[in-house]
Amino acid sequence: MLKFVLTLALASVAAAELSCEDCSAIGTAVGTEATSEAGIQGQVEFLMAGGICNGIPAELECETNFPAFWAAIATALFDPAQGWYAPQFLCEDLCAKKTFMKTPSCDDCVARVYGSTGYMADEEIQVQAV
Repeated sequence: MLKFVLTLALASVAAAELSCEDCSAIGTAVGTEATSEAGIQGQVEFLMAGGICNGIPAELECETNFPAFWAAIATALFDPAQGWYAPQFLCEDLCAKKTFMKTPSCDDCVARVYGSTGYMADEEIQVQAV
């Protein structure tokens, strides 16, 4: 679901030059979707299907407890105002680039969103974030 929202948001601005404001709107939209009930449910389903609870002792009841645990993490991690995709973090360099150089392109924002998501896959970064 998050990929769909991101693709839709990026497609809507692809025809025009991407502004700092556009990037900020996209970051806010991604954070809002990622912290919505449907967004969190989709993340939980994805993580559960990927075997997140494999190898966890039965007495910890991972399948029962993980959804609420992840909801708490996702709510903070993807908070639209202060989370991973918040404009102040996602678009900081793009907005500075606009101020000092030229208006950033759609490719700038696509690279930023996907680069940020890829960066999040680094285990050391995950430990630091949690």
